[in-house]
Amino acid sequence: MAMVILSGCDRIMKVVSVSTLQCSNLGATTVVLKGQLVSDAGSEVAERGFFYGTSKNLRDHMTAECGPGRKGNFEARITGLLPNTKYYYQAYAKGDDDLDVGDIMEFTTYDLKITVHTDQPTVASPENVTFSGSYVNEESFTIEKVGFEYSRFGDYSNSSIIYSANTNTPFSAVVSLAPSTTYYCRAFIQAQDSTILLYGESVAFATTEYEAPVVTTLDAVDVASTSARLKAQITANGNSINSKGFYWSASSDFASPTALWAGAGAGTTSSYETLFDNLTPSTTYYYKAFITYSRAGEDIEVLGEVKSFTTAAAK
Repeated sequence: MAMVILSGCDRIMKVVSVSTLQCSNLGATTVVLKGQLVSDAGSEVAERGFFYGTSKNLRDHMTAECGPGRKGNFEARITGLLPNTKYYYQAYAKGDDDLDVGDIMEFTTYDLKITVHTDQPTVASPENVTFSGSYVNEESFTIEKVGFEYSRFGDYSNSSIIYSANTNTPFSAVVSLAPSTTYYCRAFIQAQDSTILLYGESVAFATTEYEAPVVTTLDAVDVASTSARLKAQITANGNSINSKGFYWSASSDFASPTALWAGAGAGTTSSYETLFDNLTPSTTYYYKAFITYSRAGEDIEVLGEVKSFTTAAAK
């Protein structure tokens, strides 16, 4: 409470006096702080407001300013608070040369009505790990970001963050990790300009040894005088196949082979085939399947074994 001593008098007179009142509209992340300017010394005070924070003595506090004003009640709506957390606050008022503060009071924010769940990751391969999670939101605000934090350490030191492409629930994200390694991951949601950050449970998982995809050249079918159908089988081993097809040649040493494409963007398709036509009757052709995939930013080609067929004689 600010005081001034009047010269020539033994009296002490209050210049500015303020009281802290009970807060209202308490929620998980918001509250309305209330105070009363008891005395304004007959003129508008320069500033009114509140100091608040999680330290009981308010040594490290934040400030909510309410501007100048006269004697009477004032309030400030505070947002961005942490859920289920005890806060301390006190009203203050500033005159021209003095500052008065009210008693320190406290409140505890409510628990959020939001739950976040982390699913067990799906490990197709070390370079194709899918994180998935979900949330239940019973609050009035919108979820702004969702994603996953992951690390090789259970305390999430040296962790990485990946955000989901959308904020709907459930949500997921795909990452590339090191083979034969234990990782920890947890789903999270963010809201209210990232002042709310909630995590799901932590889940441990291990990546597998890296396995390259395999393509097997199959026997040609429907062999006629001028056409045949070539077939192949893919074992993706968790890798995403970029393209697929066959190389063919009229000589067994595959001199100057020609590519016969069977499509792009094959994903993890397990088999494929294509029509090989405009052939010469009674001729032996050699062929082998191929696929391409990407690893560490590099396009890699995998070849199947060489097979052959002979077209039928012309009719």
